[in-house]
Amino acid sequence: MLRYTFLILLVIHVLCDFYFRTETVESKMKIELRQVLYHACIYGVFSVLLFILFLPGLEWRYILFFVLSHGLIDVITYFFHFQSTFWQNERNIFLLDQAMHFMIVSMLVYYTRTLDLRNLCREAVCQFLDVFGVPECILLAWMARLLLIHKPANILIVHILSVYKPTEKDGEAQKGNDKNAGRFIGTLERIIMVIFIALEQYSAVGLVLTAKSIARYERITKEQDFAEYYLLGTLLSTIVAICVSVLI
Repeated sequence: MLRYTFLILLVIHVLCDFYFRTETVESKMKIELRQVLYHACIYGVFSVLLFILFLPGLEWRYILFFVLSHGLIDVITYFFHFQSTFWQNERNIFLLDQAMHFMIVSMLVYYTRTLDLRNLCREAVCQFLDVFGVPECILLAWMARLLLIHKPANILIVHILSVYKPTEKDGEAQKGNDKNAGRFIGTLERIIMVIFIALEQYSAVGLVLTAKSIARYERITKEQDFAEYYLLGTLLSTIVAICVSVLI
């Protein structure tokens, strides 16, 4: 039951914090306070809608705690980066922000431990899943995995690798297109890994990494800085896929 509750809250948080947001709030260091508050409002509206649609039986005190705590955390982390050089690093701010959100989700799981959330779910949703014979917990687990390995994983990896990114040479490929293509490749790579791990085909994970390396072989052999940057990104992407598969 605790895992079921955790998965529901995690899916709602990831959807509202990463997918129902504008690109301007990806970094709290480059925006104004009004944009942070705007994001908190958007997060609140969408999370309340999701709770009403799928968990109409949940008490409003839990929903309000979930929504208001997110806004408070966003404001706190926004002001944090003014305090010291350590918090001026986007990676540290991002990790602090998500760690605090995870604590809130864990607290809600604890406080709602006596509730049977399956009975609070909208009946139509349960009937729909029963028709196809899909267990709710398995569906939620896969939703959480797929949501986590896309935007959250991409943002985390970009923040970690920003220190090691090699300097682009004049006349090289367009940065915007490279960034978007690289992120999409990384997402596909992690999806395939997660599926192979779920099927217990662990040796097949190596094939994904090999195929990715072939595409960048020429640049890897000629530029050491890029080779190290590429290896770090690939290893981080692999670690994320493994952690999500094991923990969720």
